[in-house]
Amino acid sequence: MITVYGYVPAWGIPDISPYVTKVVNYLKFTGVEFEHKTQDLATLDEDSPHGKLPYIVDSDGTKVGDSNTIIAYLKDKYGDKLDADLSKQERALALAFNRLIEEHLYWSGIIQPRWREDSGWETYIPYIVQGAEVTPEMREGLDGFRGRILTEFDGQGMGRRSAEVVVEFFRADIDALSDFMADKDFFLGDKLHSIDASVYSTLRHIADQPQQWLGSGYVQSKANLVDYMDRIRKQYDI
Repeated sequence: MITVYGYVPAWGIPDISPYVTKVVNYLKFTGVEFEHKTQDLATLDEDSPHGKLPYIVDSDGTKVGDSNTIIAYLKDKYGDKLDADLSKQERALALAFNRLIEEHLYWSGIIQPRWREDSGWETYIPYIVQGAEVTPEMREGLDGFRGRILTEFDGQGMGRRSAEVVVEFFRADIDALSDFMADKDFFLGDKLHSIDASVYSTLRHIADQPQQWLGSGYVQSKANLVDYMDRIRKQYDI
């Protein structure tokens, strides 16, 4: 059995990380048996291949990190159950949209409301600690980790822009996903592909996170994206 190491669940989503959720989605879509465990963050640097989550440990002890590398490994080890029918052009298109999601929309739709905005950060903390009492020492550690994330946000470039500009980036990306999906059942057509693990994860994280911010409700304003999320939720109970 494969073990997926992540953070903690929240809001009816398997994990507060969209990347961990993406791997869980892929395993659910493909029917590969797995278990999801909460990582001890005190030993993350030594446990994880890259010092980040997610990572998996296969039944033979093989350890793999990074969500895209994990999915590539799973395809190689257990067969490409979702993408074997795709043309080169469709694979290129899926790759481009995955880059949009993970290298742009992630920052505008998840980091901005959860980590950058003070009210969003205060809303986020109870979910990170799973309702535990936040001691001064714990708060210092959490705020320190927030500082690391915001440094990365600045380094990416988007964190140097105003909230009003960031939300325009966000809306443009959501528009692109909605316009491309149009009236299809799934992102690339009438069946699931691995790109859906990423699309569905990110949409659910944005739509279901409790933070109130300038982008709140925008995903829900796209009827085709709402229908898409409902379709997968009902089919796979995730």
